[in-house]
Amino acid sequence: MTATSGSPPSARTVLLVDDSELTCESVKVTLQDAGFTVFTLNSPFGFIKAVREHRPRVILIDVGLGTMSGTKLVRLARDHSAPRTAIVLYSGRTDAELDRDSTECGADGYISKRLSSGELVQNVKRWAGMAR
Repeated sequence: MTATSGSPPSARTVLLVDDSELTCESVKVTLQDAGFTVFTLNSPFGFIKAVREHRPRVILIDVGLGTMSGTKLVRLARDHSAPRTAIVLYSGRTDAELDRDSTECGADGYISKRLSSGELVQNVKRWAGMAR
C-alpha cells in the first residue's frame, strides 16, 4: 500500500533527510519557528516509513548522503508519498549543479543550503503551496 491513499499531506509538515545532524537541527529549528512541523532523518534508513507516517507536504533531500545518493531517494519519495508532495533537493552545490541534478532525478526543484534562514522559510512555504 502506498501513501497516495487517504488524506492529503499537511501543508505545514516537512521531512528533511540530511546526514549532517547540525544541518538537520538548524533547519528544524528555523522551520519550526516559522510554524512548520519538521521531521528529520540522518540517513535514508526509515525513509519510506517516515514518508508514509508523517505525510509531509515538502520533502527536502540532501544530494550527498553518505550511504546513498539523495537523488535515488527522489524515486522512492515519488512511489510512497501523496500526489501533492513537493520533492526538493537541498544542497550546498551550485545552482547549475542542483538544477541539473533535480531535472535528471525527477525532483520538483531545489533549495540551496547557502540561503539565509528567511529565504529558506520563504522557499519552503512556496513549495508547500503557502506563498503566492
